[in-house]
Amino acid sequence: MGFFGYFFAIAAVMTVLSVVYVVESPKFGSLPGGARLERIQSSKNYMDGQFRNMYVVTARAPVHKLGAYKAIFSVLSKLIVQQDIGQIPSMKTNLMSLKKTDDVLVWFGHSSYFIQLEGKRIIVDPVLSSISSPIPFFPTAFNGTNVYAPSEIPEVDYLIITHDHWDHLDYASVMKLKTKKVICPLGVGAHFERWGFDQSKLIEMDWDEEVNLPGELKVKCHTAQHFSGRCFSRNKALWASFLITTKSGFKIYIGGDSGYGPHFKDIGKQHGGIDIAILENGQYNVNWRDIHMHPEETVRAAEDLGTRTLIPVHNSKFALSTHPWNEPLDRISKICCAKSLRLITPMIGQTVNIRDAKQQCMQWWQNAVKN
Repeated sequence: MGFFGYFFAIAAVMTVLSVVYVVESPKFGSLPGGARLERIQSSKNYMDGQFRNMYVVTARAPVHKLGAYKAIFSVLSKLIVQQDIGQIPSMKTNLMSLKKTDDVLVWFGHSSYFIQLEGKRIIVDPVLSSISSPIPFFPTAFNGTNVYAPSEIPEVDYLIITHDHWDHLDYASVMKLKTKKVICPLGVGAHFERWGFDQSKLIEMDWDEEVNLPGELKVKCHTAQHFSGRCFSRNKALWASFLITTKSGFKIYIGGDSGYGPHFKDIGKQHGGIDIAILENGQYNVNWRDIHMHPEETVRAAEDLGTRTLIPVHNSKFALSTHPWNEPLDRISKICCAKSLRLITPMIGQTVNIRDAKQQCMQWWQNAVKN
């Protein structure tokens, strides 16, 4: 057979085993089918077999193969180096002891956080594991950042998922949480059904759809500029942002992952300003500019939304890009200080009173650990 024959035979076997692993392992979820697929195919945001962004999105990468390999090696080497940065400061609020009348937010690091609002408990994109990918050993959470276990989270009324990427939808976490209802973009419900969730517990939404929830809360699904997929297939499920509005008109915007675009100004105009915007600020890269925001763009998005308070997330737990772990918070705090935009930067596990317009947070990331 020769060396190359054996090499390609082994490669073929490994490929088959990989496909079998993906198909059989439940954590990869499922592609939409049946009535769900019919609904997807009727969506105005679905064309030629996949969901599309409202605006043109380009993932920039080196043109030549050699350049691509060098870029991949460079990124991986920097990510590995960033894993050894020491202990990230954190604290731990006892969520079980919170009064249901307290309107609070507790950040778990990256894009995971707990919200208690109008007596309802909400958890967004929970990744309470130490891994944020299908690879069982990389990338791991920074030391000190994985402080909450699912057993320490009270039963939540609503689990909100913005999209199905591994760093936003963690199989191990959602299977252990006690959840009454799941709110997610159209198509993401296929994963939950494979995982044993009854369809009656799922609220799947297309962009611009709105639902009224018991307890006088209203949730509207809005666009985001990103993509989806947990393995080989991309954009078979939608990605989204969400706006929660209380009976009194208090508004919290959950941005999910998104590149900067005109949609932020459109959403801000539609709702006449927003009280709190939780926007991604981290894991950016010049090649991903259309699907992730740099700190300057995060601030611009907050201004477009007309928000009164900005809470930056998508940082400080995992190294998914090449910038230093504390650069996103450092950059955005300097920008907001110059613009007089109110910025809340809680430590992981710290309680934020979302009704307190005067609460401040220290710049805990400065000189916390080595860069």
